[in-house]
Amino acid sequence: MKKMILVFSVVAMLTMAFASVASADTVTGRGWLKAIGAGKATLQMTGEVDITGHGTGVIYIKNAEIITAEGHGKRSNLPNGDVILRGYYGSVRVVGEQMSVQMVGGKIDFSATGAGVVTLKGRGKYWTHAGTSGNWRVDGVDLTVGEPELVQ
Repeated sequence: MKKMILVFSVVAMLTMAFASVASADTVTGRGWLKAIGAGKATLQMTGEVDITGHGTGVIYIKNAEIITAEGHGKRSNLPNGDVILRGYYGSVRVVGEQMSVQMVGGKIDFSATGAGVVTLKGRGKYWTHAGTSGNWRVDGVDLTVGEPELVQ
């Protein structure tokens, strides 16, 4: 009986250790996420994304309702409504429901407000409204951004 309790205790401790390691990959935001890094950032969300372009990389935007780009770089408006910005230097604001924004490059700098999932692959840092922060990973970090809180 003691052996069975010992085995059960070890299995329970290993399960808890694995759960804490697995949950480190997912962070729940409280309305916004800020990220700066290099690599690839993919956002599947409803809300707003504000991007600071540093003149390098590519931004691919799909299903956005509003795209405001101030600065310079190459903009390609595709027939299906998607937009690709290459080497963009300036500010980009993207607003929409169920949109996709993908950024690839040596300097990615954005903040997102709304609800959805963000995947960060490469090297960098992120922060959320809830006060959590973390590092990008080469194999990717998936972050869930929650709905913005209502101010009363």
